[in-house]
Amino acid sequence: MQINKTETIRNLKVLESEILDRMTALTEATDMLEVADLTIDAVASEVKMSEDLMFIRVLIDDIDSGRITEFPMIERTNIMTGNTFLEDEDTPYHCSPSSEAYWSM
Repeated sequence: MQINKTETIRNLKVLESEILDRMTALTEATDMLEVADLTIDAVASEVKMSEDLMFIRVLIDDIDSGRITEFPMIERTNIMTGNTFLEDEDTPYHCSPSSEAYWSM
């Protein structure tokens, strides 16, 4: 599936901005606490946001430079509703709404 480069980069930049805002808020909240009072969840959240931010920035760079020009998607039919949808071509069978295994779990 061809991607709209401009729109995709714009959406990723918005996501990047939201992550930066949340990281700033988390940093401000943790700065008020003593280091001993930091919870494992707060530290894990900050690490996860940093990883997400790095992934988004690499993705933006790959799209901007032309290394990624399309996202491979397959059109499938939801067996419960009959509606068609797009999903990654490497989606496991049991994770796809187009399979009976998905609905029997």
